[in-house]
Amino acid sequence: MAATLLWQVHEKYIMTPIEAGVMVVDQHAAHERVIYERVVKRFEESNAKVQQLLFPQTVELTPSDGAMVGELLPLHERIGFSVKMFGKTTMIVDGVPADVKPGVEKTIVQDMLELMKEDDQNTKLEPREKLAKSFSCRAAVKAGDPLTPAEMRSLLDQLFETKVPYVCPHGRPVMVKFSLAELDRKFGRTS
Repeated sequence: MAATLLWQVHEKYIMTPIEAGVMVVDQHAAHERVIYERVVKRFEESNAKVQQLLFPQTVELTPSDGAMVGELLPLHERIGFSVKMFGKTTMIVDGVPADVKPGVEKTIVQDMLELMKEDDQNTKLEPREKLAKSFSCRAAVKAGDPLTPAEMRSLLDQLFETKVPYVCPHGRPVMVKFSLAELDRKFGRTS
């Protein structure tokens, strides 16, 4: 991305001038798209890197969640989780993908399970697709996360290297562009 100026607006959006106006990028949706495509590639190539945890995390599950995790264990491993079931309702997480921020290792797995259950009720996606979408959503930066100029630039560079940079995996827009003509109309300018 060649733009030199970047602003983070309300720790939610990244704004940058473009040749014909201004572009506003939803930082969460953009990062979600980047991670999603990374995860899909890991499924295809089976080359996930696992970041071992110094202190494994124990997650207590309901029997139905334990059964779901048991079924999806090979897919978790392909995206970079090192997970072991201890009995039918206890999961031990001793490694996570590099995309996971430190300190959220336990909650990301629980959040992913909740999103996958919601997806199960709304649509009938393949398990790989559900896992990729839920992981990318939970691992992505959130609205309210401050980003440095270097982080914003890196995120935009990675976004424009994806196959589908304009929508997140859930179909929401990642960016909107405002032309100079639109801005001029808003301000009542004629030239």
